[in-house]
Amino acid sequence: MPTTSVPLVCQRDLFSIPDSHCYLNSAFMGPLPRPVEQAGVAALAARASPIGLTAQDFFDPAERVRILCAQLVHADPERVAFVPTVAYATAIVARNLHPKAGQNVVMLGDMFPSNVYAWRNWRSHGVDMRTVHAPAAPWSSQSTGESRGALWNNAVVRAIDSNTALVAVEPAHWTDGTLFDLDRIGTRCREVGAAFVVDGTQTVGAMPFDVQRLRPDALVVHSYKSMLSNYGLGFAVFSDRFLDASPLEESWLMRSGSENFARLVDYEDRYAQGMRRFDTSLRANPILIAMLEAACRLLIDWQPGRIREYLLNIERGSVDRLRSLGFEVADEGERCANLFGVRLPDGMNPETCRRHLAQRQIHVAVRGSAVRVSPHIYNDESDLVRLADALSELVSVRANTQ
Repeated sequence: MPTTSVPLVCQRDLFSIPDSHCYLNSAFMGPLPRPVEQAGVAALAARASPIGLTAQDFFDPAERVRILCAQLVHADPERVAFVPTVAYATAIVARNLHPKAGQNVVMLGDMFPSNVYAWRNWRSHGVDMRTVHAPAAPWSSQSTGESRGALWNNAVVRAIDSNTALVAVEPAHWTDGTLFDLDRIGTRCREVGAAFVVDGTQTVGAMPFDVQRLRPDALVVHSYKSMLSNYGLGFAVFSDRFLDASPLEESWLMRSGSENFARLVDYEDRYAQGMRRFDTSLRANPILIAMLEAACRLLIDWQPGRIREYLLNIERGSVDRLRSLGFEVADEGERCANLFGVRLPDGMNPETCRRHLAQRQIHVAVRGSAVRVSPHIYNDESDLVRLADALSELVSVRANTQ
């Protein structure tokens, strides 16, 4: 992927977000950039009158996008498969791994369920679920030394042992943006032979991810959050562990030679090459694949590393201010930039806080005792100032009523 030192600027003009709204909730659902929206509209129009469509339209767009998805995460395109959901991809992994009684699965506490439920089914075979919860510790190391994020990472690595069959993690925790040291966790997985499964739905596209360096056995990404595409089509990158694995669906599209529609009833047992055997048939949906292509091209142009730096820059002043007001925010090296938690002072009600922000048309989510703030390339510094102003109002109200 090309790199440039030219800083990014706010891309708000490419989005249809009303000026009166402060949308800081891409971790719930990313807005569609206009080029992505337009790609979907054009594909829908072509589908309305399919006179010009050919057999190659079932294949060529998917192959273009396969290369783009691979480029986005520094992967080999032959290792990329299209999936409709994260749950679909984890089901592929669960179907093809066969842990034994007495083995364990290590996973993050309160992790998103799509990277949890597939492994819990193994409990009936005597496999232990080893959940590593966040420690009770300060979110920043500035005053106390070891932070919550550092302690959590240490605990995850310690939980992995010679009986670990699989480790399920996220680059950044979906509730509060805590970053996990995937280099260190992946190295430990390989030391003990555990499968390494990463759900990158909340971060891929908005921060760098290097498959060649991190070497996950499965990286799974739905595209409707940080990738700013539509719901229904994402991608996964599978390691050599799954070269001869079985797919969930036996689609004719994924068989060798299926491009020749005149020979489709000459049934073929061989799968298409690479990881195409795992592709969902939805890759042939012209609307979904066109929108994913447009989103990938934008993100590759913007560059995930530059997006992260842009977001950290616009957040910095407001994060400092929030800390001075008694809120906790993790240090920059230990939190995601496009998704981070603002831990509320003791006694401040999270739902009251969310409603207060919603009344001011500031869109965030509440997860546990924290406000989850998830900006993206359409936000600027004024949006974070607006958030800090609103939270400052709450602090003042509390001070005046105590």
